[in-house]
Amino acid sequence: MNRRYLGILAAIFGGVIFLAGCGGEEQQQVQQQQQPVYDTTAGNELSDDYWAKDNFDLQRVGDLLERSHGPEEFERYLNRPGGINNLDLNGDGYVDYVSVREFDDRDPYERGLSLYSQYEPGLIQEIATIFFYRDEPRYPGARILLRGDERLYGDNDYYERNRLDRSLEIASFLFRDHDSYRSPYYYDNYPTWYETYEVVETPVYRTHVAELYPQPVFVAVSTPEIVDRIKIKSPNNGLHLGQIKAKLVKPTREQEDFIKNNPRSVRAGKGDKVPRPDDAKRREDNPGRGRDDNPGRGNDPARLGPPQHAEDNPGRKGDPQGPKRGPDNPKGGPPSRPAQADNQKGRGQAKPDKPGKGPGQNKGGNNGKGGGKGKKG
Repeated sequence: MNRRYLGILAAIFGGVIFLAGCGGEEQQQVQQQQQPVYDTTAGNELSDDYWAKDNFDLQRVGDLLERSHGPEEFERYLNRPGGINNLDLNGDGYVDYVSVREFDDRDPYERGLSLYSQYEPGLIQEIATIFFYRDEPRYPGARILLRGDERLYGDNDYYERNRLDRSLEIASFLFRDHDSYRSPYYYDNYPTWYETYEVVETPVYRTHVAELYPQPVFVAVSTPEIVDRIKIKSPNNGLHLGQIKAKLVKPTREQEDFIKNNPRSVRAGKGDKVPRPDDAKRREDNPGRGRDDNPGRGNDPARLGPPQHAEDNPGRKGDPQGPKRGPDNPKGGPPSRPAQADNQKGRGQAKPDKPGKGPGQNKGGNNGKGGGKGKKG
């Protein structure tokens, strides 16, 4: 009896252990099924931790500068889909157009370019400045110093390259007599070759741009060799926007308050990939996308997208009076932006105080002496 009794107890105990194990496994499976699944290809919301400085790689901008024949072509390279630019300052989910302007301030030894985002006439946020310096005006190249705007990149964000003794096309252009280039394009007033594209997650962008330019030609420096020699100032010096939906290293008080009270909430582009640089090349075979149909200018396929190499296209000016791109323009217009349909007056630009549209107050300007005016959100 004792043996039989012990056998029954052993069987019961074993069954309890087995059932407990099964129950635990089922509970674990249920818990695993209840965990949220994030589909990286479904266009999830971008993190609030979106820094402007990490989405426009200044060091690799130098690679585009060295292959450009002039500032207009340089601007075209900067705005090439799937390239150097993933900057979205107004938080509408689309990459901002980056404009280029030559300095009006110049002398025999110095030239300069300003890179900036403009949302309306007078609403400007400078992104970076590029200085060209020649020790002697007859040198074929120049010493180049690139500096990020302190609000976006912080203090002393410098990159330099010495091309003084080697011919450099863009330096040759800037130092000869010519009319200064000032981009006629800005937010919602784009050249005919330009197509908007969606911002992607910062890690995706960083990986992609490092693959495009694995060994950047510009070097980061804390104390540039020629910084004390630079006397000229950017025409956009001091210009900034009060309403920016991106984290800044050294924001103004107004910018800091705005981003705190208006958290960024946009969605990543569909998929976890950025547009391929050769997408523009493929558009050459599709006359229904982005082609300039003005017979007076000719239908040059090279104008449909940035060339693979600077020497393939010396830079051609788009038509600033060309057809606006938008829902009413079926020929290659950009995707509709949030709330854009609600504001179709004037040039079709959204008011700065609308959610997700152009940033608001603009301060500074005129070489940092004030004078820049903008709308207040």
